[in-house]
Amino acid sequence: GGLVDPWAAEGYQAASGTGESGSIVPSPGMNRGFRWWLSSSSNPPDRSAGRYPDGTDNDNNRQDFLLQNTTTLLTASATGSSNIKVASVADFMIGQKIVIGTGANSETAVIATIGTAGGTTVGTAASMGTKVISVASVGGFSTGQTITIDSGKNREVAVIASITAGRPRFGSRSTGPTDTITVTVPLTKAHDVGVQVSGSGITFASPLAKAHESGTSISSNIPTPGAPNQYTRKP
Repeated sequence: GGLVDPWAAEGYQAASGTGESGSIVPSPGMNRGFRWWLSSSSNPPDRSAGRYPDGTDNDNNRQDFLLQNTTTLLTASATGSSNIKVASVADFMIGQKIVIGTGANSETAVIATIGTAGGTTVGTAASMGTKVISVASVGGFSTGQTITIDSGKNREVAVIASITAGRPRFGSRSTGPTDTITVTVPLTKAHDVGVQVSGSGITFASPLAKAHESGTSISSNIPTPGAPNQYTRKP
């Protein structure tokens, strides 16, 4: 796709000449930018691009290739769990088969329901009546989202009014601002350090057979050279 003369590239080009480029396959590169520390992991999941749908060639690489969908597990998931908390739910679909983890600890699961992203823990004990919750990370959360705080008898739900991301903190000497979530209504219960704060996540059709740590990569089916790619694309 990236040729000196884009008229020879696959895809419509409005201009030709030096500096122009063809219609290239989307790059599975890392996210970069001012707020990169919002990610739960410094090593984003590996991604691949594959032809979709198989056997079709429209002479437009951007149209003919689909980038593998990936996200990251934000909180640890125990064996037997059927729900996970993730950094993003974008482009995943009900009924889709996804791969959790890599190597010997990987497993596949089928999505039954898709909720909202976000998963973290309380960083500083939150007292009853407060609206501001200190959290380990605000990655994946969004304003207006309904979240669940704590579990069991101490569980309560709240709606996010605003999110504040602190500066990245390196080492014990750093004292930058912490990440906080402000909710619309004061909390009705107190919550200890370390309890979970999360969106509703992704629920599977059957429980997981293995445990997975926070930061584990989650991806849609990988390209399958020599066989039909098992990709899906939202309408």
